[in-house]
Amino acid sequence: MDKQDNAILYGVPKVAYGQDGCTPFPMCIHSCGKYLGLSMDYTRAMAESGAAFRLVWDTACWNGGNVDAVLAFDDPAKIFDCGMRAMERRLEILDRTPETKKEDFMDFIRKEIDAGNPVIALGIIGPPEACVITGYQESGNVLTGWNVFQEYPEYQASVRFDQNGYFITGDWWENPETRALIATGTDSLPPLTPREVLENAAEALNGRMCGSYAKGILAYDAWMNALLSDREFPADAVFPLLVERMMCHGDAMDCLSDGRFHAAKYLRRLAEQHPAMAPELNVAAGEMEGISEIIWKEMIPVLGGWERGETQMRRLADAGNRRLFAGQIDRMKAHDQKAYTLICALLEKSR
Repeated sequence: MDKQDNAILYGVPKVAYGQDGCTPFPMCIHSCGKYLGLSMDYTRAMAESGAAFRLVWDTACWNGGNVDAVLAFDDPAKIFDCGMRAMERRLEILDRTPETKKEDFMDFIRKEIDAGNPVIALGIIGPPEACVITGYQESGNVLTGWNVFQEYPEYQASVRFDQNGYFITGDWWENPETRALIATGTDSLPPLTPREVLENAAEALNGRMCGSYAKGILAYDAWMNALLSDREFPADAVFPLLVERMMCHGDAMDCLSDGRFHAAKYLRRLAEQHPAMAPELNVAAGEMEGISEIIWKEMIPVLGGWERGETQMRRLADAGNRRLFAGQIDRMKAHDQKAYTLICALLEKSR
């Protein structure tokens, strides 16, 4: 059969940063799952992928990639495997290697779209964050879909828009950050069991070093140390340095605010479904809710709002504020430590 030149799936829910979520991979799982008629919401996508339980801080530098969900586990592929298990699908991923050709990616995309399945991709527009491909033109040389960066001014030279809002881009392969494709129309698998979800949560929360990355509960200490280092905030700091500092600090706040909120919501959901585990799950959920409360009621007011403008940058640079933030971070760490201990005890109890 001859290849189609064009195909598009209309009605795939939009993927964009906002009040409904700020972690791209689970947002893509949620979007694709809803389109495919699965029992899926963002809370399930966040918790079962493991993204809801992550916190990462690079001790080697102020790294804007700290917040990437791929760092949740020490094996970068695990987040994708768990994410597809949240969709009750087998993971099928095509990584971009030096040997990979553009035609390999085009064939993968056409096969999935022609079968009625959106594709999750890393990259396409901007950084290697997850996005959704909803169609193709010119046999796959041009792609359509949703990407959280599609409306950012710095990418407008390579992006057009469909009348329904989908991006249209022909420069996706030239983007070196286009790194992988994930199929959503693969074989069905049973859902993750509560024990599997809790084991993954404990793995993500566990404090440890992975290369230069402090992960899980240990990341709180690395975050605090970075803020308390006055040499990282010189009095004559240039504006780009303050932007970098604010981005990393703000990303850690976003990670916890988004993640622990949905982690707590999911744990309370599990508690309703499994009464025998309810006492520990509800207490652990309460600890995680305490983290969100510190961010919203204490940290954000000191910064002067959730934005990342000059006001927030200057307030973050203030030594007194940074010491105040360190105390707040230490208290958030205590909440996560208690939640982690409860989850581990529950896992031990249920052996």
